[in-house]
Amino acid sequence: MELHSCLWNDVSAFDFSAKDLSAFTDHFPDMTIRVHRDEASFLSSAKNARFVLTWDFPVDWYAHCPNLELIFTPAAGADWVEPDPDGRVHLVHGTFHGDVLAESLLHAILHMNHSIPAMIDNFRKREWDRNLQQDSRLLRSQTVLIIGLGNIGQRCAEMIGVTGARVIGVRKSPTKAEGDIETHGIDALPELLPQADHIVLLLPGEDDTDRFMSPERLSRCKRGAFIYNFGRGNALYSDDLIEYWDIFAGAFLDVTDEEPLSPDSPLWQLNNIVITPHSSCIYDDYRQLFVAETLEKLKDYLQE
Repeated sequence: MELHSCLWNDVSAFDFSAKDLSAFTDHFPDMTIRVHRDEASFLSSAKNARFVLTWDFPVDWYAHCPNLELIFTPAAGADWVEPDPDGRVHLVHGTFHGDVLAESLLHAILHMNHSIPAMIDNFRKREWDRNLQQDSRLLRSQTVLIIGLGNIGQRCAEMIGVTGARVIGVRKSPTKAEGDIETHGIDALPELLPQADHIVLLLPGEDDTDRFMSPERLSRCKRGAFIYNFGRGNALYSDDLIEYWDIFAGAFLDVTDEEPLSPDSPLWQLNNIVITPHSSCIYDDYRQLFVAETLEKLKDYLQE
């Protein structure tokens, strides 16, 4: 029984070593673990792979893997692993991202809500202006609108809700989410956007989410609101945000419609904006969380 790892990555937190995968041999003594560092290495022995851990899987790789049964990918979205055209191989996406991203999003909301960008500038100038945060309000008196209330969005809503904020979720279907999260369908956005002090985008990168925050929707946002994008960059176009920037008090963007964002992008010049390099899930815990989840799923599969 062979498990092959194609989890090489330029981002250190996402680059899995043999040591990271040692738990598999601890739980499955008869399993052979093969860790690959490039495509050629994997394809040279892919015929023996029963299970694959990977970030990417081009469709032509399936022809090299006659014994493959399962692909496990840490990715939450369907961006990099192509489905098996024959439907033979089952694909399992990571579902552990909720706590990871929720912590990053909560940080972003607190950061913007308490005027930390202005405070950092105050620090760099070695000034002592105690009035910079005078307009800050506790989150418990504000409304956070989460657009994209999937598994990750629900965990974010739960964590933000601890502050006492009113949290509203929006999803394709207006079916009520688990727990006590107030949930609406997309058609309710015209009424919800003017109520929200914080607008969070957690949308996947799909055709129907392209330019989701259209000029019409941006124009309906509450004046003085903050906007956040922690899903995929295609949901909010830079040019549109710039055009309607006077509506917002600020923005925190972990993703952008162009990645990497060009140093010449006008986004960098906006006042009270924070842009991070698609790093909301970059924690040292990431590899351990994926391995632990995959172990449980693999145990269940082998026991069936």
